[in-house]
Amino acid sequence: MSDNPKRRSFLKASWNWLRFGAILSMTYPALKFLHFSTPRQPVTIKVTKEIPVGGHAVENDFILFVGEGGPWAVSRLCTHLGCRLNFVAQENILLCPCHQSRFSPRGKLLNGPAKRDLPNYRVAQLGEAEGKGYLVTI
Repeated sequence: MSDNPKRRSFLKASWNWLRFGAILSMTYPALKFLHFSTPRQPVTIKVTKEIPVGGHAVENDFILFVGEGGPWAVSRLCTHLGCRLNFVAQENILLCPCHQSRFSPRGKLLNGPAKRDLPNYRVAQLGEAEGKGYLVTI
């Protein structure tokens, strides 16, 4: 029996490709699992401050406004890079201290490097029985 070098190199290369395919087929599901994320559950925050019509309350994650039509809340995180926004009452705008994106109190983008409006959150006004305040769901 003579050994054929072409056959041997073909079998060796085939075996290497088969091992590579097997490792890849086992690694792909593991890598996909590592990047798996579950949807964030909504969080309800109670704001016990009494806010007059035309007023606002600045919280850590949102700013709560009260207008003639009722209360509303917008995110405090800029949609550009996630900096925490400040409310400038004299100009009636939300201002990003990092890159000067500007938003209206309703969360509409006015200008700046940000490309999207701010997320709005659901607000429920508490009645007398539950105590004064608001429930904000973020």
